Amino acid sequence: MYYYSKHTITYLLAAQRSVEHSIPQSPKMYKFLLIAALLPAIVFGQTPFRACSGGRPTPASLNIAGCSTLPCSIISGVPLVATAMGITTTVATPTVDAYITARLLGLDLGFQIPEDLQNACAVGITGASCPLAAGQTFDYTLNYSLVLPITGIVAQVEVGLTAADGSTITCVEIDASISG
Repeated sequence: MYYYSKHTITYLLAAQRSVEHSIPQSPKMYKFLLIAALLPAIVFGQTPFRACSGGRPTPASLNIAGCSTLPCSIISGVPLVATAMGITTTVATPTVDAYITARLLGLDLGFQIPEDLQNACAVGITGASCPLAAGQTFDYTLNYSLVLPITGIVAQVEVGLTAADGSTITCVEIDASISG
């Protein structure tokens, strides 16, 4: 049998009360804990990317469906859905063109975005419409089944939007593992 002093018992009871009071009791605390638990899932669901050369502007975030780490797995002929959020144009422009460049060891693979997807004002821009004013923020979604001539490689893929004067509105670069 163990014997505890009066001071030890008082200390243990105080510690127990302290633990009981540290457990969240209010609905606000539960909401906070829920947000704290979900925030990493939201943040880590984004796709990492590199800025394109020359200090060209980037979106605030990029989300490629099914890709949270590089290289992204892209299957030729299967729809690719990529959304760039928080794009801010630095120039006023009546039109916006989309482009994709795929490179292997720095060599351009000659991939061209289909003509019906080049006009980003008609297909892809959300949260704004053309013409765009300088400083305007919008999102862009590319939803396309890439049919690539070469598979079984890891390529550097650059996706961007250009203004009517040829200046870059936004540009991102990712590594993509391309399979057939």
